[in-house]
Amino acid sequence: CHLGLALEPAHSQACLVTRMLDDHGPDTVPKILSEMAFFMSLLLICELCRHIEKRRAPESRLVGILWICSLVLAWYTVSVTLILFNKWVVSRISCTTFYTMTHMFAKGVFALLYFRCAGRKPSRVSFNVLVGLSLAGVFAALDIMFANLSLVTLSASYYTFLKSSSLVFVLIVAVVTLVEPLSWSISTTVALVTAGMFLMSYGEAQFEVAGTILVLASEVFAALRWIVTQMLVQGRNIDSTSAVLYMCPGSCLALIPLVLAREMDDVDELPHVAHEMGALGFSALFIFPGFMAFLLLVIEVQLVIETSSLTMTVFGNLKSVITVLFSVAVFKDQVSTLQWVGMFVVFVGMLAYSVAREFLAEDAVDKVHHILAQMEGDDENPAGDGSKSREYPEETTPLVTKPSVAA
Repeated sequence: CHLGLALEPAHSQACLVTRMLDDHGPDTVPKILSEMAFFMSLLLICELCRHIEKRRAPESRLVGILWICSLVLAWYTVSVTLILFNKWVVSRISCTTFYTMTHMFAKGVFALLYFRCAGRKPSRVSFNVLVGLSLAGVFAALDIMFANLSLVTLSASYYTFLKSSSLVFVLIVAVVTLVEPLSWSISTTVALVTAGMFLMSYGEAQFEVAGTILVLASEVFAALRWIVTQMLVQGRNIDSTSAVLYMCPGSCLALIPLVLAREMDDVDELPHVAHEMGALGFSALFIFPGFMAFLLLVIEVQLVIETSSLTMTVFGNLKSVITVLFSVAVFKDQVSTLQWVGMFVVFVGMLAYSVAREFLAEDAVDKVHHILAQMEGDDENPAGDGSKSREYPEETTPLVTKPSVAA
């Protein structure tokens, strides 16, 4: 039923719009906005506590912990809202790739507006870093496109269950790219997360192969983009908004060919949809998620700068539980006990990895910086001659690390 709706010709989109408030009930959007207000309230409380503590003891470690908590709450606010809103929209329109591309374009526009309003200029980067960030933008676009396409046929809760297993892909990519050494802890984690993913899929009452494959493809590209982003921004003076700006051209260029090849007929019919919905409602349909997508990427990049891609994945799994609960509340998704068991197995795997990391002495990020330095022609320690490795700023963090104190 959902797949047929996703493939429905665009000339029938006008009648689809009239059902947008009916399929999940007329109170769907208010429920989504209530979820957003809930997390924003927690965020404001956390920020208030951080500023009070900062005035009392600026160098307190608690200030840094509260800063990380604020970033995580901001991430939850934007990410959970965006997943629920995208599920509400994407399952009802056929130009999903174009819808995703507008998010990519909006990120660049909002980043430029930020720099113009702040009177700042983007961080200056080398050509190699610019190319790397463009590649990360391509991975981000493919990640989000596949994720949105999967939401056409999958429930928001099952989508979230599958997304919670993304650590296994981050670990595999980290091992392949030499960010992480292959170890028993990684092998055990991959086995447990894979087992948990199987249980979550087996427990799905309406299992859908195509949607599941799309989510897994999304996770692969998500792992690639976070590994690339971490390799590029940590230890360099690149703020998150500049990273977003530099990623945007690659994101848009990656999706334009797909839109031209698959969705031009659907895009041509969008004016009819706009007429049916009204200019304000139609604009909000694209601008609101575009702005949220911009905030999401800024927050995610800042979290990678402050912590790491793997630490972010740990926080992301906590977010998964919350997203499933809100999916049940908003869309009345059916969640089986076996799926919760599968998620628990995934969490056990992640906990095992985190504990094992405490006993690993090697700093994998230093290795990455050393490799990048060699690629950029740095002759401080040429050709692996056994000399002492270069020193890096204190803010360079290992893959799983303690939160730094915010400046």
